[in-house]
Amino acid sequence: MIVTHGYIGAMNENDEPCLELNEMIYRLTGEFWKQIYYFLLSRQKMYEPDSEVSVSQSIFELRKEIKNIAKENGLKYSAFSHNELFYISLIPYPIYIGIERETGDFSISAPHITTRHFSHSYYKAGFNWIRDYLAIDVKPLTEQIDSLREKFYLNSKSSEIVTVSIKALCDSILGKKLIPYELNQNRLLSVILFQTSDKTTYEIEIFHKPFSKDASLLIKLLNEPREIKIPDVLSCAPVHCYGEEINEMVENLKKKQEAF
Repeated sequence: MIVTHGYIGAMNENDEPCLELNEMIYRLTGEFWKQIYYFLLSRQKMYEPDSEVSVSQSIFELRKEIKNIAKENGLKYSAFSHNELFYISLIPYPIYIGIERETGDFSISAPHITTRHFSHSYYKAGFNWIRDYLAIDVKPLTEQIDSLREKFYLNSKSSEIVTVSIKALCDSILGKKLIPYELNQNRLLSVILFQTSDKTTYEIEIFHKPFSKDASLLIKLLNEPREIKIPDVLSCAPVHCYGEEINEMVENLKKKQEAF
């Protein structure tokens, strides 16, 4: 049975493209495949080189076993030669194998992971690299991506309502206390930076979808900021280390304070 090693999200037909969500999925997917690559490398320790095998025999065994792998997994095996190389592809993944006629050394390229190079004596490690790759279960990744979508996705209209509401709360609560603030917003997230009367600078990050269901947490933090982190909902923390960007923001806050 073929397991597609990409991701087909459970998108509603009315969903709109969302760059911010795509970036989150990209990072999550990258981390998943990085761990898979390390797992595949660890599996390689099981496969010993064959120091007695000839170049021609290693090529024969490699090609034969790749044909078996294709048959077992319902994949299309395609092969051709050009100059000093044999080329094999397994479709529809696609997985590509390039074999040097003279040395028997070969490379395996598969989606999402770094191309792996082998010397001819490691032909068993090579075809087992393919087997182990094909055995990867991508269901956990699919579930994580669906969870991201469920937690954070908002259409543009809903997001606009939320961003306006957060801006209004900042104006109402911080403005009432004559506390200037910086507000940066995208489709899914708002970041609020402000400095209290005791000169403590706080940064609040709040995701829009949780806020759309319950605004009370943000209201409390704007009135009485404290250090708190609720995963996938919001975080609030004093800014202790000022980088260039933070310094610039603080200077802007001071200027705004002077303008009040």
